[in-house]
Amino acid sequence: MNLPPHPLSGLSRFERWFLGMAWLVIVAKCFVVWWAIPHYHVPVQPLWIIAPTLFAAVFITVLWTAHHE
Repeated sequence: MNLPPHPLSGLSRFERWFLGMAWLVIVAKCFVVWWAIPHYHVPVQPLWIIAPTLFAAVFITVLWTAHHE
């Protein structure tokens, strides 16, 4: 049985490292937003900020990994 190659297998070591660091920053930002909005009593749901961030990050990650093929 032939499995399709992993999407990240075509990336160099530096590109995988960069992608991992970028996702760590994105996740850290999401945690900070989730904490800061209720802490500072901002009248907005945290998901209004986190959801577009994650959507854009996933979209850009897919585009970036797919352009190598």
